[in-house]
Amino acid sequence: MPEVSKEIDLELLAGLLPVSTLSNLQRLRQSYQLDGEIFECLRLDQLHPTLSGNKFFKLLGHLEVFRSSGRSRLLSFGGRWSNHLHALAHAAAHLGVPSMAMVLGYPEQPLTDTLRDCQRQGMALHFCNRKQYQQRYDETWRHTLSDQYDAWVIPEGGDGEAGLRGFELLKQSVIGFDEVWVAAGTGTSAIGLAENLLPSQTLVIVNAVQDQGALAERLASLSLKPRWRFADCPYSLRFGKLTPEQRQLMERADAVDLPLDPVYTVRLLSAFLHARQRGKASDNSLLIHSGGLQGRRGMSF
Repeated sequence: MPEVSKEIDLELLAGLLPVSTLSNLQRLRQSYQLDGEIFECLRLDQLHPTLSGNKFFKLLGHLEVFRSSGRSRLLSFGGRWSNHLHALAHAAAHLGVPSMAMVLGYPEQPLTDTLRDCQRQGMALHFCNRKQYQQRYDETWRHTLSDQYDAWVIPEGGDGEAGLRGFELLKQSVIGFDEVWVAAGTGTSAIGLAENLLPSQTLVIVNAVQDQGALAERLASLSLKPRWRFADCPYSLRFGKLTPEQRQLMERADAVDLPLDPVYTVRLLSAFLHARQRGKASDNSLLIHSGGLQGRRGMSF
């Protein structure tokens, strides 16, 4: 695997987003009052209409490695409403690079709005049944796909060491807060943030998936500078399934101009408000909005 450069590739950045946008990410911090609580949120969903949220930062290192890999296209994995595939398709189109997705689903199913967007950006879709899709973690299968399609293969969700690279750009945006709150799936964003926090800060992780303790084990194995903990979860962990309370929270958040996605940020805000109202969250906390708003098209209120 080619090594990720220690210096961020400014030419690559300029091909994706204006460097001026990334040099002042603090402007994306906004203050909100909801359910009697006042808090700050870093609105990464406002970074770009399509390359928004944590997906941009998770893709950056993979795109850097791709440029030195000698491969001709990008390939990754995701579901029918995948934020990761949506961002990857747009990033590849920005850079003029062919892209391909191994999608959990069947070709006879109607395309979701997400997959239609991906196709419009030139991404080729290959559908996998559940048994085939379970191989996405298998190194042998990923090498086979890489050779078959001459592709640089990005793990699902932009996971892996290269996926941590871009979070260095957030370092200045999280300074000055006692706690930084983030939702986690694969845990890449949580680890990427942790690597750029100070020892005096605490990273609070809201797990959005049932991972049987895998992320906790992964974090415990790392030598991270800041303190970290998992938040109590006052909500269902059925992936992508919302309780009536979560739907109502999304509606209340909409009313204060804080749109939430139905998988990650709704659980983040729910856990944060639950903790704050019980005196278990700092008054000096920053919530990281990880984007994913395109996925709202897959739900009805």
